[in-house]
Formats: sequence, structure tokens, C-alpha cells
Amino acid sequence: MVVITGSNLAWCHPVLFQRLKAAKQARPELFIVVVDPRKTDTCDIADLHLPIQPGADVALFNGLLAYLAEHKKTDPTYIASYTEGFEQALRSAIQESANRDEFIKRIGISKSQLQRFYQTFADTEKVLTIYSQGVNQSSQGTDKVNSIANCHFATGRIGKEGMGPFSVTGQ
Repeated sequence: MVVITGSNLAWCHPVLFQRLKAAKQARPELFIVVVDPRKTDTCDIADLHLPIQPGADVALFNGLLAYLAEHKKTDPTYIASYTEGFEQALRSAIQESANRDEFIKRIGISKSQLQRFYQTFADTEKVLTIYSQGVNQSSQGTDKVNSIANCHFATGRIGKEGMGPFSVTGQ
């Protein structure tokens, strides 16, 4: 699974986009998600486009963290060995997503889109989250990156081949 957020990869990182497009053609089962309020050319290779409300990135990924914990999709051994402050981050994520209807309204996508994203992330061993300046260079950049990284730390999907958060910067 590849999650693309904060980037119109097709325009801003065309070499990486072409490699990802070729990988999708060679392996159609590769599930690609684009998180972007706009429908861009990057969506052409996506299995799922999440047109979230601008600024809803932190909520989306915090909701994912809460979902992973609720569905017992975390890796307690990894968390204990390699993280600090995980319980605090999880409490915050659970609190933010507690009122499900209000949460979904704030994010701006349907329940079925949210469920498909969360369930696929939870059930896929190798997940790569590609993020760029739309995440890094916002007024909430640190929070956005933390919310993405927390989902990878929670599942132990970091520091292993084919998985983890991946910041692409520059043109």
C-alpha cells in the first residue's frame, strides 16, 4: 500500500511518480491512496482518493491511530522497544476521533471512504506513506508529520524494506 499526501506527485516529483505508476502497472494489487482536497493528476493511479477538507490531515491520521489501537492492529513489542510517549499520543488521537459523526464531518469524506482507508492500512503489512511540502511546510507541519509517523510506529511499519513514512522534498 502506498499513501500519498501533501503532494501532487505527478507534477512535483515526476520521476518518482513514473516509477510508482510502473509499479502499479506491474502489480495491480498495489493499493494506492491519494489524500488531497483536489483531484490532481496523481489521482489517475489511485485506487482511493480521499478529498479531505484542507487542514484535516492531522485528524485523518490521528483517527487512523485510534482505529489501529481499537482493532488490535498495533505492535506492542515495537512500541515498547522504540517509542516514547506513545500512550499520550494514543489518548490524544482517541479523544480527537471519539465523536465519530462530528469527526467524519470535519474531515469531509464519507464513512465508507474512511473505513476503506483505515481497514486497508490496518490489514496491509507493507505500507509506505509518501508526504511532501503540503505536509511539511504548513503551519501544522510538525503535527502532521507526527500523526503520520505515529501510525507507522504503532504498527512497527518503519525501518523495514517497503514500509515507513517517506518525506520527499524539493522539485
